Amino acid sequence: MKPRTLGDSLVLRNATKEDIPALLEHFRTVHGEGVIDELRTMLERYPRFSWEDSFIIAHQETGEVVSCTLLLRSSWTLDSIEFPSVEMEAVGTLEAYRYRGHMRLLNDAFEERAAELQPVIQTIAGIPFFYRIFGYEYAAPLGGGYPVSADLVPRLPDGEEEPVTFEEVDEQNYSEFLKYRESHIARKTWNRTWHRTLRPDSADYLLFEQSSFEQEAHFFYLVKEQGKTVGSFYIARWEKRADIVELYLDNYKHLDAVVRLVLARAKEWDGIPVRVVPPNQSQLKEFVVVRTQCLTINRYAWYIKIPSVIRFIETMAALFEQRLKTTEFNNFDGSLKVTDYKRGYELIFEKGEFTKVTEREEKNIREYQLMIPKGALTRLLMGYETLDELMSHEPDVTCVSAMKPLVRALFPKLNANVDPYY
Repeated sequence: MKPRTLGDSLVLRNATKEDIPALLEHFRTVHGEGVIDELRTMLERYPRFSWEDSFIIAHQETGEVVSCTLLLRSSWTLDSIEFPSVEMEAVGTLEAYRYRGHMRLLNDAFEERAAELQPVIQTIAGIPFFYRIFGYEYAAPLGGGYPVSADLVPRLPDGEEEPVTFEEVDEQNYSEFLKYRESHIARKTWNRTWHRTLRPDSADYLLFEQSSFEQEAHFFYLVKEQGKTVGSFYIARWEKRADIVELYLDNYKHLDAVVRLVLARAKEWDGIPVRVVPPNQSQLKEFVVVRTQCLTINRYAWYIKIPSVIRFIETMAALFEQRLKTTEFNNFDGSLKVTDYKRGYELIFEKGEFTKVTEREEKNIREYQLMIPKGALTRLLMGYETLDELMSHEPDVTCVSAMKPLVRALFPKLNANVDPYY
C-alpha cells in the first residue's frame, strides 16, 4: 500500500517489523495488558501473516500508532470444504484520535487488500452493530457458554482415579490432536456445522508460552483412556474466565472428568469462573445442560461478509448434490433464480447435480423465484437462518411456493459455534 499523508503529522501505511514495539504499546492502551502475549505471537509467528496485511495510522515524527487493523488469512471448513477467509483483527484507535473517520480509512485499505486476495468470506468478531456500516451481517454463532458450578459436578469418590487422563498438547503431539479433531469433524452425523480450519504449520503460533496467568491464552488437551485418544478440547482463558471450547468426546460421560480438570486449573488462576461453550455433538451438549442446569445462554455472532456470491456458491457446490440426494429433487433438472434486488443469480442443475451459477442481467423481480435482500441472503447461505425463519420476520424475503422445498434442501440450518481464538 502506498503511504498516504492525512495531516496533523499522521500517515496511513502498512506497518513493518520495526513497528512491533509501537504496535504492542498501542494494543496495551486500547485492548489492555492481557492481550499482549497473544498479539505479539500473532505478529511474530502467525504462519500466514504478512506486513502487507497490516494497516496503521501513525504519527510521522514519533512513530506512535494511533489506529490499527490487521488482516489475517485463514479459512473456515464446512463438510470438509475449505472456504478461504480473511479476518479483521486487532482493530482499535487511541481515545484522543477517535471520531475522525480513521476506521473508515483503515477499512478501505483492508477491502482493497481483501479484493486482491479474493476470499470466499470475510469475518470479524467485532463490537455490536458497528461493522454493519461496512456491509457485514451477523451470520454465524459466536461465544457464550454454560456456567459451571463445582457443586453440580460429581466429586470423584475417595480412592478412585479418573477414568481418563489428560495430555497437554505440545509440538510433539500436535499432529495427533489435529488428527483426532479432524476425524470427529468429518463424522457425517456432526459435520453440518462450520469450523475454523487448523493447519499443521500453526503449532508454533498456537502453543505459545504466556508470561503470566493474567495473559489471555489457550491450552489444548488430548483425553486418553488406556493410552487411546478418546477426546480433545482446549481451555480459552480470557476476560478472567476459563472456557472449555471445541469439546469432542467418544463417551459423553467423560465430561465430568474434563470439567474437574478445568476447575482445578481455574483454581490455580485465582479461582476464575468456568464455562462450557456449546459442543457440536448433540448428546454431549445435552449432558452439559444437565450438569450445568442451564437451558439457555447469552450468545453473540460473527460478522460475515460474502464479497462474491458467485465465488461462495461455486465453493460450496459439492454440497448441493449431497443435500439433494435424499429429497424429491435428487434428479432435479432446472434452475433456481435468486435476486437480492440489485443482482440476479441462476443456479443450474442437471439430474440432481449442480452444474454452474451465473449472474443474470434481468431486472424484473417477477422473473425470480427467490427474492431476498443481500444481508438476509448472507444469513441463508451461511446457514445462520433458514428460509422459513427469514420469511417469518423479513417481509422482503419471498419465495415461489413450488421452490421453497428446494431452497430448504439446498440451504439447511447449520448449528455452528465458531470460537474466535486462533
